[in-house]
Amino acid sequence: MLIKTKGIVLRFVKYKESSVIATIYTEKEGLVSVIANSVRSKNSAGKIALFQPMSLVDLVLYFNHSKNISRVSEIKSTHPLHQLKQDPIKSTIAFFLTEVLNKCLKEEVGNQPLFTFIEKSIIDLDTRKDAFHNFHLIFLIKLSQYFGFRPVSTNDFIEQIANKSFYKDKKNLAKLEVLLTSDFEDVILLESTTRYTLLLDLLEYYQNHIELGKIKSIDILHELLHS
Repeated sequence: MLIKTKGIVLRFVKYKESSVIATIYTEKEGLVSVIANSVRSKNSAGKIALFQPMSLVDLVLYFNHSKNISRVSEIKSTHPLHQLKQDPIKSTIAFFLTEVLNKCLKEEVGNQPLFTFIEKSIIDLDTRKDAFHNFHLIFLIKLSQYFGFRPVSTNDFIEQIANKSFYKDKKNLAKLEVLLTSDFEDVILLESTTRYTLLLDLLEYYQNHIELGKIKSIDILHELLHS
């Protein structure tokens, strides 16, 4: 059957001479694998760009619940994400978020609130002119709510990580407290080492609930934010 849905591209691999197989998180069906033909040919008019990670798209799919892969009938961009492509810090944050989402998103059923949160977050990161150096930290905290394990307090968070001594310093504890209740537009002044420590602790917190494995982009992100 044909279905129309919005989607967020998470990754793709080349397939045969001119096709790709992509993993897309969709509004209606959750995580789906799709094949798109002739998007890498000379006459494809740059369609391969639509399959770059974090691309926001409208899709028409030949979809069958009994099959592992669906075929793309139509695809178009819903938001060009110019800044995510041009700004090195935003690009690196987006790369990190994509890596985390690839680990976290498993359900093959629609979850509109989760989809909408991710979609709006990507657009927010793309269009935001300032106050985005802590975006990835706030995103992780907000995302955890949709998986049912958002920390309800600083104590709840600290009890689930090994680095408890870091938060015995009242300044560090205060930063954590602010972070746990912040929105993307809030300005939080963090030293790069503190930001890095908070990120590592957040990922450890996630590991207690979801099997993330190693997140390879952490060091690149830290290096860029530190420069």
